[in-house]
Order: sequence, then C-alpha cells, then structure tokens
Amino acid sequence: MKKIFASLLIIIGIIIMLIPTFTNFYLKSKVKESVKDVIEMEPIELEKNLDNEAEFDYSIIEDIEVTSTLLNENKANKDLIIGQLTIPSINLNIPVFKGINNTNLLAGSATMRENQIMGQGNYPIAGHYSKNKNVLFGALMDVKVGDIIKLTDKKNIYEYKVYEASVVPDTAVYYIDDEISEIQEKPVISLMTCYYSSKTGKRFFAMGELNSSYPYEESLMYKK
Repeated sequence: MKKIFASLLIIIGIIIMLIPTFTNFYLKSKVKESVKDVIEMEPIELEKNLDNEAEFDYSIIEDIEVTSTLLNENKANKDLIIGQLTIPSINLNIPVFKGINNTNLLAGSATMRENQIMGQGNYPIAGHYSKNKNVLFGALMDVKVGDIIKLTDKKNIYEYKVYEASVVPDTAVYYIDDEISEIQEKPVISLMTCYYSSKTGKRFFAMGELNSSYPYEESLMYKK
C-alpha cells in the first residue's frame, strides 16, 4: 500500500511539473494556428473584419492561468483577425485581433480602441505576459530602444522604430490615446503587456514611431 501511495505521489508530482509545459504548448499552438490564418487570408478579408463588432471591455481580462487556459475551448474568431505583428529582434510573430477579450488574447494580440487605423495616430495593441518568452508577449520586455516593430494589414507594412520602453502605472491610460502621436509629431504604435502580473498595478509599454511604410511581402515581415 505504501508503495502504491508513493508511486501515486510521484505521478502527481510529474503531472504538476508538466502542466506549465502543456500550457505553453497549447498557447503556442493557438498562436501558430492564428498566424497561419493571417497568412492564408486575403487583404480584403482583413479589411472587411474591421467592420465586425468587437468587445473592448478591459474588466474581463484575466492573467494566464492553467485551469482557465486549458479549459478555454473557445476557438479564435477568424472574423476578428485584422493583421499581423512582428518584432524580428525578439522573434515575435503574432496575429492582431480586433477587440479585447480573453479568447483573442490567448491566440494573439488585440487592439485596444474602436476604429484604430494602421499608420495613423496612436495604434495601441495589448498582449498577455507569459513567463515563457516564446509565448504571446512574453519577450516584449526584452525590446530595446531602436528595435523595429512591423505591423501589416497585408496591403502595406508599417515599420515603427522603438523610442521608449518603460513601466508605468495601470492608470496611465494616456499611453493608448492619440495625444501621444501628437506629442511625437508622428504616428506611433503602443504595445502593452502586464508587468509580470495584472496584480502589480503596473504595465509595460514598448512605444514606436512610424519609420516607413511599403507594400506587403510576407518575407519582409521577418527581415531584421
């Protein structure tokens, strides 16, 4: 009996140790599937998705947790995919969904305001922090000033150059307002993630100003 109990404890321990691995694999597969969707979609489809209704309710957002993540059977809505975001310096490649909700954030990144326009004003995008730097916005805090951020609607690529990477209070909502672009006197992009956890009361922002824009080619999205 003692041997059986000891064996069960070992099995349970192994399962607990493997749960983070399963979670990361699950999230990476969801993102990979959504990136594949973006690549296969036509520009006109992404443009039409801009007109689809989406949520922008920040109160429903939760940290990534094992139970809620693995039990979330909601499939990412292709009708809300509006673009793709890459940061070659940190190997980030992620779809952009319209609207803030947990399903979007478990499969990619999400726009933070209604009627955002790529290459104009301030284009804020939120993503989940992950301890694994290969998952979602897990590597965002490794971004350095001067790094290149690429955003596309598959018509054009909008290339932004990071001018600020900072930690701010979660009350600093002005970071997602258009006023930021007016101060910079250029269109900007604001990439936001929780500073390790939503419970810290802090957010990390990588801010970039528009450097150039040019016709879309898939290979250019990954070029450093």
